[in-house]
Amino acid sequence: MKKVVILGFTLTLMLIALCGMSFAAMSEDGIRVSHINGNISLNDAGIWKSAKAAHIKLIALETTNALRHGTVPAADAKALNSNARYVFNLSKPAPVLTVKAVQNGKQIAFQLTWDDATQDTENAIDTFRDSVAMLFPVKQTAELYPSPLMGAKGEPVNVWQWRADWQAEKDGKRNLSARQPQTDGIHVSYSDAILKSEYPQRPSKDATMIQYIAEGYGTLTKLHNQSPAAHGSYKNGKWTVVFVRNLKSDDGGDAEFTSGKKTYVNFAAWNGAAGDVNGMKSISVVWTPLVFDGGSQAKN
Repeated sequence: MKKVVILGFTLTLMLIALCGMSFAAMSEDGIRVSHINGNISLNDAGIWKSAKAAHIKLIALETTNALRHGTVPAADAKALNSNARYVFNLSKPAPVLTVKAVQNGKQIAFQLTWDDATQDTENAIDTFRDSVAMLFPVKQTAELYPSPLMGAKGEPVNVWQWRADWQAEKDGKRNLSARQPQTDGIHVSYSDAILKSEYPQRPSKDATMIQYIAEGYGTLTKLHNQSPAAHGSYKNGKWTVVFVRNLKSDDGGDAEFTSGKKTYVNFAAWNGAAGDVNGMKSISVVWTPLVFDGGSQAKN
């Protein structure tokens, strides 16, 4: 509880300080979800031809008690986490995401592209993965929406997180064999082992992303329903990640998407080479409007 209070208070102060600066919300145009005809798939580059790109500047978020670069005894790690304080580091480089979105009445897709000088595909003792996430209000309302920083009690948010190490694992390109010792139990984090192999209603072993629900800090919970899919690729110093989900969902934890209406989206990115892990990441601190073009929507 103490950690949550400290974190919330620190972020509140920082948000107040940031009001009126260049990090204010985008124009009401926001990100336009273009209606297209035809099928949507993860690897079809043609679906993005008519989509309008939006550019989202992120801000680096750091903790004063970074847990990185080396092993830490469990007791010390607990002490570090209990005293964690997150602050915005405006001098630390943070990516600009280029975002496109399309829907065809049945499915919705997002394409996120950003510069990253290194392709980090390990989440190990002293190395960290690249990753990117989107956050949506679960309920699609015109004016009332939850905190963009992990929601609030009674105001849940839906989080989709793609992970570069899971992508490399699926693609058969994870380089764990080059590490010593070569034991997966050492170099694969235990939490990932639970998520991919042991947890009930687990993501597939081939999963490249995971979705959560949250109602504030410390409440991040994996959803049993893991319906969205994602694919990431790295080329010429850039990551491109595509997310696809059915537009309509009967799961109460999934974000609502309706043609012709508006909702909101927030973003986070992790740069493994910069030591980003867990709360160490770059984020957009305000909601960006997600505006759907009109068009028919399938009932199922």
